[in-house]
Amino acid sequence: MTSFTSQNSNVTQDLVQGQKTFTATYKIWSLLCLPSGAKPSTVEFAVHGINFDHSYWNFGGEGSQYNYVDAAVGAGHAVFIYDRLGISESSKPDGIKEVQENIEIEVAAELIKYIRRGATGIPFQQIVGIGHSLGSLQLAGVAAKYGNLLNATVLTGFTPFTGAFNTAMAAFGLTIASVQNPSRFKSLESSYLATGTISNDQQPFFLFPFFDPNVLRSASETKQTSTIGEYLTLGANVASNYTNPVLVVTGDKDYIFCGGDCYQPFAGFDNLVLSAKVLFPNVAKFNYSIPANTGHAANLHFGSQNVFKTIQAWISEL
Repeated sequence: MTSFTSQNSNVTQDLVQGQKTFTATYKIWSLLCLPSGAKPSTVEFAVHGINFDHSYWNFGGEGSQYNYVDAAVGAGHAVFIYDRLGISESSKPDGIKEVQENIEIEVAAELIKYIRRGATGIPFQQIVGIGHSLGSLQLAGVAAKYGNLLNATVLTGFTPFTGAFNTAMAAFGLTIASVQNPSRFKSLESSYLATGTISNDQQPFFLFPFFDPNVLRSASETKQTSTIGEYLTLGANVASNYTNPVLVVTGDKDYIFCGGDCYQPFAGFDNLVLSAKVLFPNVAKFNYSIPANTGHAANLHFGSQNVFKTIQAWISEL
């Protein structure tokens, strides 16, 4: 990881030896949340990012101001949340050869197809993808490979800017997960990594002082792993065949995807968040929002309710 985050590193080029076809079956933990007494026509397909599991979307439980599922269900939508491959209750295969972006994109696509063919027992008319961080990268990957598999896509904690990745990854203080917390991760192979101390969880994910310290503490105590395979395959391709609506919501001080300043001009655009449009050249309805006083984990800041309202208002216009 030190070599990977070094300037002018050639680690990826040295280690990636081409492509192969991989066939496997995995167990993916999932939960479908439904509004009480309603028959929703829309389901939101939520993909969490690094350091979290599905609970990023229902953080704090029912009634919590940080619970995105509450906001979506309150708007009359169903929400499908799951633990990504390698995380929490889902399968934990090889952390280099298997838990990497391309395979995780396929897992997401298969789950979307599962919902679309009515396998949940509910014939949803509209599937809206919502991702956070690595989850956003994966939904962008679904759009790039499968076109309009989703009826709309919301990307949070995301821009196409990679100039801050090295600094952010170094700030994670990554170490072997089974060493960092043997009581939780002792069964994992050494390709599974975890952030270091609570300070390593704060700097990349939370903007001081715009969060509750108890939320940071809870997030740190329940944090999840990442893998070497994921870091070596991070990236997003242009989704030329995707034409459905896109919304990008990224906090103004996002440290990972903006280097702490999302208002930097980039690639001919006025700011980093708007520049995500380069990945969706054929999308007519492209919108973005930059919530103030917000770091990377937007759902866990004091302004989370405003973020949720922005997203739900946008979905309601589809």
